Amino acid sequence: MLPSAGVVVDAGKIPVRNAWYLLLYAWDLAQWKDQWKSSAESAPNLLGLLARVLVECTSDLLRRQLSRAHQVTIREINGIRGRIDFATSLKRMSFISGRAVCAFPELTVDTNRNRLIRATLDRLLTDERVEAGSSHEHVLALRHDIRAILGKLEGVSPVRIRAADFNAIRLGRNDDSYRLPLELCRLINRCEMPTEDPGDQLMRALVRDEIVFSNLFERFVRAFLKQALPDATVTSETLLWHDEVGSHFAPRMRTDITIERKIPDARLVIDTKYYAKTLSSRYDSVEKFHSAHLYQLYAYLRTQEHRGDSFRNCPGVLLYPTTSSAIDERMRVQGHDIRVATIDLARPWSDIERGLLAVADTRANDRAGG
Repeated sequence: MLPSAGVVVDAGKIPVRNAWYLLLYAWDLAQWKDQWKSSAESAPNLLGLLARVLVECTSDLLRRQLSRAHQVTIREINGIRGRIDFATSLKRMSFISGRAVCAFPELTVDTNRNRLIRATLDRLLTDERVEAGSSHEHVLALRHDIRAILGKLEGVSPVRIRAADFNAIRLGRNDDSYRLPLELCRLINRCEMPTEDPGDQLMRALVRDEIVFSNLFERFVRAFLKQALPDATVTSETLLWHDEVGSHFAPRMRTDITIERKIPDARLVIDTKYYAKTLSSRYDSVEKFHSAHLYQLYAYLRTQEHRGDSFRNCPGVLLYPTTSSAIDERMRVQGHDIRVATIDLARPWSDIERGLLAVADTRANDRAGG
């Protein structure tokens, strides 16, 4: 049934636990889902949870030993090492005492990735938003643990973080232990937004920027279905227009999520959307589906019909997040079953999982219009 009011996402209604799981799936780190389950259940705000997890991740990095890298160091030393800086050595009269200013490679923990972690912990130590909704004892314990970690980061320089610093980081096969802490740092530092509005400001930041949240929701749904459907292929698929002329200017299309099963031979295209309101009422004050969203999904389905039976009968789903009333409506357009549905991010996580599995059931979607 269509609700009388537009379906919306209210960030304040998303439980911290659900936001944490959304992030882990979107970051392809779902293997960490159960490690901080109790912390996620009890955390009063998202920033406080991220701070606690970052402390524990950094503690784990210290137990394993921080990664090191060779960097060029320039300093005055006894003897000679590397390349001598003659001009500076003469200026300081270093040679008189048997010393020299030299530039040489040195293995150090003072790397970009370690500096980003330290700088983020420095910031969290004084960020009052970490305290929102937390007990005094919880805040004291978190502050104590952050200080203890900072005390062990000797040799890592404090720096001022820029967004470009995260883009410059490249992680290799042996750097898995850095993936989660660096994603945490990236999110924490992206959400610097002083405000007097009440509530969980980091949660609101995730939802306030529609483009960012849409990408997060898309990546979450795709990653969850990849893990939950081992018998299916779940991808983001590039589609070409069935252009009989062969124009070089025909654009490519890319699905958010395509699910393919071999037995039985079936496909399903899911297009995820985040919108302030799932329904539109621009003209006659009667709420309808957003036409642009339907046109896009329609193009994905109709332009591929020449590729075989599974394409000719392929169903599609427009999937929206919500924290209010739900939608589950079906249409049948020129042989294609189209479903418009919502996933309620305010519901218990088990309900979200069941809802996504129901949406991804190719057989159920194919039978819907039958």
